[in-house]
Amino acid sequence: MRNLVIVFGVSIFAIILITQSLYVVDETEQVVITRFGDVRSVERSPGLRVKLPFVDSVNRLDKRLLRIDADPEVMRDIDKENLAIDSYARYRVVDPVQFRKTLQTNDAARSRLGDIVNSTLREQVALRDRPGIIGSRPVLKPDGTQAEDEEGLPLFEGTESRSELLEAVLEGVRVRVLAQEQTEAFVVPASGKVGFTETLGSIALDADNADRDSDLTSGVTAGDIRVITGPETVDGVEGIDVVITDYHPISNSVTFGVQPGETLVAGDNFTVRYFAEREEPFGIEIVDVRIKRADFPDSVTPAIFTRMRAERNRIAARFRAEGDQEDLEIRASANKEREVILAEADRESNRVRGDGEAVAIRILADALGQDPEFFAFRRSLEAYQQVLNQGTTVILSADADLFRFLDTPGFESTELDP
Repeated sequence: MRNLVIVFGVSIFAIILITQSLYVVDETEQVVITRFGDVRSVERSPGLRVKLPFVDSVNRLDKRLLRIDADPEVMRDIDKENLAIDSYARYRVVDPVQFRKTLQTNDAARSRLGDIVNSTLREQVALRDRPGIIGSRPVLKPDGTQAEDEEGLPLFEGTESRSELLEAVLEGVRVRVLAQEQTEAFVVPASGKVGFTETLGSIALDADNADRDSDLTSGVTAGDIRVITGPETVDGVEGIDVVITDYHPISNSVTFGVQPGETLVAGDNFTVRYFAEREEPFGIEIVDVRIKRADFPDSVTPAIFTRMRAERNRIAARFRAEGDQEDLEIRASANKEREVILAEADRESNRVRGDGEAVAIRILADALGQDPEFFAFRRSLEAYQQVLNQGTTVILSADADLFRFLDTPGFESTELDP
C-alpha cells in the first residue's frame, strides 16, 4: 500500500513536470518565453517545445493580421464642415519582444493605435474638402459652372481622391508607429531679419515618406518640419512670420527665414515640430487603413433630412407643374383636333347632302317633265297621308285642290289613261 502511494505521487509529479516543461506553438501564434520577466527566447514556427518548468513563462501573441476599430470621431474638413468618420486599420506583430515591452497586450495596442489612426486621419481630412474625402468631384459645364441632372441636383463623378487620402493616412500612421512627434522651441537671433540656421535636437525623419522607399531616414526635406507657433503680425501677411527655407540632412540643421513683407524681431520665440525615431518602437507593422463610414454628425442629421425633404418637395412640385402644363397642352391639342374633325365632318356631310338633294331634285324634275299629272297625283297622296290621319278633322271647300282626285277619281284616272 505504501509503495502504491509512492508510485501514485511520483506519477502525479511526473505529469505536472511534463506539463510544465512542454508547450505547443500553434501555427497562428508566436510565443515569447520569459524567465522572471526577462525574455529568454522567441518561438515563431509551430510545433512542440520544451521550457524550464516552474520558472519559464509562456506569453502567446497572434501573428496573423489583427484589426483595430478606431472610435468614430467628428472631424473638420478644409471648409470647416464636420464629418463623422469611422475607420479601422490592420496590423501585424513583427517584433513580439518589443511589442510586449511597449504595448504589452492587444487591447492596449488597439487603444494606442486607434488614437494614432484618428490623429493622422484628422490631419489629412483637414487638408481636403468633402467631395475629395468621399471620392468625387463636381461635373463642370464648358462655361465652368456645375452641371445638374434632370431633377436639378448637382452632378458628381467618381475619382481616386479617396484612395489618395487613405494612402496618405497609411503612410502617416506608419510614420507615427516608427517615430514620434518632437517639438522644439527656438529664439530669433539678431540676424533674424535676414535668415538664420538652427540645429535640431534629434534626427528628423521623412514624415510623409515622399520618396516611397520605406526608409524614414532618407528623403527628408524642409516640408517634413513645420513651424507651429511663433510671431504673427496682425496687420500684415496671414500666418506665422517665421518660415522654413531649407533643411541640411548632414548637419541636421534648418534654415529659417521670414514671410515676404514681414520682419522678425530678435528674441521672438517660435516652435517647430518634426518626427524623430522612437526610443521604444511598437514592434508592429501597419498593413492597411480604411474608412468604414464618412457621414454627417447626428446633431445635424435632422436638418439634413429637412433639407432633403424640401429639395424633394421642390422637385415634386416642378414635376407636377410640368405635368399640368403637359396636360393642358395635350387637352388643347385634342380639343383643336376634335373641332377640326367635326368641322371637316360637317363640311363633308353638307357636301354629300347637297349632292343628294341635287340628285333628288334632278330626278324629281325629270319625273315631273315626263308626267306632270301623275306627279301631282303622287304628291296629293303624300299630302293625304300627312293630313288625313286618325283623329284629324279638316274643313275645306269642295272645290279645293286637295279633293280634286277624291271627287272624281274615275274621271281623272280615265284622263290619265293613254
